[in-house]
Amino acid sequence: MVNKMYYIKEFVLYSILGYISELIGSAIMHKELESGFMYGPYTIVYGISIPFIYMVYENLEEKIKDKWKRLLIMFITGFIISFILEFIGAYLLKYIYHVEMWNYEKLPLHIGKFLSIEVTTFWTIGVMLLYKFVKPITDKITKHTPKFLSLGILLIMIIDFILTTVKAFI
Repeated sequence: MVNKMYYIKEFVLYSILGYISELIGSAIMHKELESGFMYGPYTIVYGISIPFIYMVYENLEEKIKDKWKRLLIMFITGFIISFILEFIGAYLLKYIYHVEMWNYEKLPLHIGKFLSIEVTTFWTIGVMLLYKFVKPITDKITKHTPKFLSLGILLIMIIDFILTTVKAFI
């Protein structure tokens, strides 16, 4: 059983890594960075979704011993979770914060503005690769990150979230 501090550290780490990955992606694509809706250099959707999907994957690894069956079920569950989180995130951003961070209407397999089969497939494969190859590294980082540092960054993120939310209603 993993303690709560582990998940706080994972949330902070993946929020920051998500922002960095979008920064790199924007630079490669020569686009303006549009990562997250808050002020700081973090994208909380990564901090929420990746550790959550990891928890599901760890549970599946314990219960399903057949490698190929486990990979298939990991893909299906990762796809469903990613799809739902993207849907919820898009609508919360639109209706609470009045922001549309993405629009998939130009993609062939889109479902409205905010959902796309090809994008969700990309994210699902990406998270599966992260789980296999990056999680062992981030687990070491998480283990060695001082508690006060993670809690300090979390406090800054909470203050940022409050300020962003207040601004949305003014």
